[in-house]
Amino acid sequence: MKAQKGRGYSLVELLIAIAILTLIAAIATPAFTNNDEATLERAAIEVASAIRFAHSEAIRTGVPHGVYAKQSNQQIRIYRLPDGTPIYDIYDPLTKQLYELSFSTAGSGVTIDSVYFKFKGIFSARDYLGFSGGTGLPKYNDSGTIRMLQTAYVRLDHNGIQKTIDISPMTGRVTVQ
Repeated sequence: MKAQKGRGYSLVELLIAIAILTLIAAIATPAFTNNDEATLERAAIEVASAIRFAHSEAIRTGVPHGVYAKQSNQQIRIYRLPDGTPIYDIYDPLTKQLYELSFSTAGSGVTIDSVYFKFKGIFSARDYLGFSGGTGLPKYNDSGTIRMLQTAYVRLDHNGIQKTIDISPMTGRVTVQ
């Protein structure tokens, strides 16, 4: 008996087999998409952390600190207020960069849907939320008149899903809802 030579597969046969396996894997594997809720949750926690940081720095240093949040430019910045004029020189303790969050360049798809800092005795809402030095009480200095916080929130949006960061009028406590 003569030994038969083993015949292998041609390159074309291998490519067809790989293409078929790839097609089956693509159909069988669920599509992995960016989890909108998780992205929004991370952004909300980041905003809440920035507000909490301004609050705690006002208490720790005895110097008023605050948050500037503006929907139109999609930005949140932390400032200190030693003499009545906001100074934006607060650094994030983790990144060592200026403490500001910019949603217009973040690329995550999260946007600031609305900012509402309303103070007693003032008709319209403001973009600034200050915390008293030493006590951390949320307030606004209206040309020498201290206005206490009435209602405050920042609402974020990502593909129609929303998260709200609330600030308590009496204590400055920050919660994410």
